[in-house]
Amino acid sequence: MSMQTRRPGVVTFIGVILYIQAFLAAVSAIVLLAFRDDVQDFLADNGSALADGSVTGTIIGEAIAAILLLIVAAGIMSGSKGMRLFVAIVEAIVMGIALYTMVTHHAGAYLYRGFFTLLVGVFVLWALYGNDRSEAFFEGSSS
Repeated sequence: MSMQTRRPGVVTFIGVILYIQAFLAAVSAIVLLAFRDDVQDFLADNGSALADGSVTGTIIGEAIAAILLLIVAAGIMSGSKGMRLFVAIVEAIVMGIALYTMVTHHAGAYLYRGFFTLLVGVFVLWALYGNDRSEAFFEGSSS
């Protein structure tokens, strides 16, 4: 950053949440890999149609998610405008899906989850774009 602009607390909060999500995705991948046979036995015992490839795909997906979340968290914490835009686009897509689900499946759990998702999305967008301190932080960045 050209001028030392302090990172706002809401941006730090979002970055920390992203780091926590990355850590949990990595732990999930490691645990699934370590207990792969037990997971497959459990699925088979309970009549699940999931095959070996499904568990492998889940492990790979969790590992990729962990890496991507780590990159995005580091970008947000360093003031990257590109990562801020990426998070905003993903959040807008998630909010759109939540709204669609609320309208098409207007029943208890879908409504509650959709409403919560919309609230979180509005908070994240506000934190990244809607206040002067966040704007100054990201504008002060050369990324």
